[in-house]
Amino acid sequence: MRGPAAPGLELVRVVALVLLLIVLGLGLLYAYRSQAPSVPEVDLSQALQDINSGRVRAVTIVANKATLEFRDIQARKEQVTLPQPDTVLAPTVAGYNATHPSQPIELRYMQDGQTFGVIGAIFLSLLPVFLIGAFFYYLLIRARGRS
Repeated sequence: MRGPAAPGLELVRVVALVLLLIVLGLGLLYAYRSQAPSVPEVDLSQALQDINSGRVRAVTIVANKATLEFRDIQARKEQVTLPQPDTVLAPTVAGYNATHPSQPIELRYMQDGQTFGVIGAIFLSLLPVFLIGAFFYYLLIRARGRS
C-alpha cells in the first residue's frame, strides 16, 4: 500500500484535471458552435420564386428572418433575411393567396424569442464540464478528509 501523496503532487493533479476539463469544455463548445445550420439560407429572389411557383406551404416571419416550409417534403425548410420593413415577401404571399385560393400559403408572424442568446448557449454547453469538475472537486475534498 502506498503512503499519502505529497501535497505538491496532489495540487498538480488538481490543476491538470481542471486544465483538462477546460480544454474538453472548449472543445465541446467549438463543436457545438461549428455545426452547420439546420435550415439553409437562401437569397430573397430565390424565396420569391419558390412562393410564386406554389412550392411553399407556409411562411413564418420572426423579426427580419422568414422561414419557408415546402409542400413537397414536410421537413424541407429554407430561411431568408428580409429587408426592414418587409415590403416584398408578405405582399408576394398575399398576392399568391389572392390568385390561388385553393392552395393558400399560410403566413405567420412570431415574436423574437431569442432572449436567451449566445451567453445562454455557451453556459448550457459548458454546464456538463462544470458539473464534472464539481464532482471531482467533491471527491478530492472527501479524500482529503479521510487522510
